[in-house]
Amino acid sequence: MQSTLRLSSLLGAMRAFAGPVPAPPPRGRFERPAIPDDVERRLESVTSRARRSVLDPLGRERGTGTVGFPRRLNLPSLDGDTAAAVQVDETTCGSAVLAMLGLAGDPRAALRIAGDDPAARFVRLQHAVQAATNRHGLVVAGWPRTYGTPPWGAARFASYGGVRYTHRVAGSRGLLEAAVAAARAGIPVPLYTGGDVTSGWDAAVPRHVVLLTLADGEGTEGNAVIYEPSGAGLHTVPVAVLLDPPPAPTREAEPQQTTGDRTAARVRKALTAALGGWPHVAWVVLPKRAGRWQGGATGATTEAH
Repeated sequence: MQSTLRLSSLLGAMRAFAGPVPAPPPRGRFERPAIPDDVERRLESVTSRARRSVLDPLGRERGTGTVGFPRRLNLPSLDGDTAAAVQVDETTCGSAVLAMLGLAGDPRAALRIAGDDPAARFVRLQHAVQAATNRHGLVVAGWPRTYGTPPWGAARFASYGGVRYTHRVAGSRGLLEAAVAAARAGIPVPLYTGGDVTSGWDAAVPRHVVLLTLADGEGTEGNAVIYEPSGAGLHTVPVAVLLDPPPAPTREAEPQQTTGDRTAARVRKALTAALGGWPHVAWVVLPKRAGRWQGGATGATTEAH
């Protein structure tokens, strides 16, 4: 039997980077941040497409899409520029994800990047985000840039409107259920992805960062959308598959594939593409409530329980 040992499994068993799963936000209150008056005035003179790109940087109004048919995510633009929301290099997947999360929660920031040359502005924004998230390491003063964005740095920096975040090792299905619940409430969730020791120890650690932007349905029903920054893609996957990734087929089973096998293979391929080429979620950066949930289209608050 092949080993499927993962760093997240070991850390989960040791209760490292663990803690209670944050309660999900109230459904429907955080679908879009309030639009500042100055942003609204500026958008009065632009096309409907440009307005939509500023107010909906993650393309969530386009719905969940179709499994196996990814769409491209472009940056906000006032002049029709179609620059892709792609990471700068192999170390900035987390920076790109956190940047797009911030733009989705701040229409004024999205308007700024939508000006002249959004691609160049997005490059500078990623570098600024990386400098902020990597300022603190575990036992050293800074986290090495070559290792990408540490989960604790991402959680400290992440913000969607007035919502702040915490991080947990993905050692239980409950964490992924909480991530889906947050996405259904309108709050995007950064996810760290990785592999296991069958591909070497370097694959058993978190290797990539993606953003769960949207989910519909109830329970295990419905679809989820994941922004994958290396290709600027919006990938659609079934919620049930995100919660319980299917195992890879054995070589012996391949010659006798049924229609169900082929469907499972297509869905598994869609999930792997959504997770940046990796098979599972290793770490989750979840929204938390600090006394009250704050945000929503009306700026209303909800008491925490």
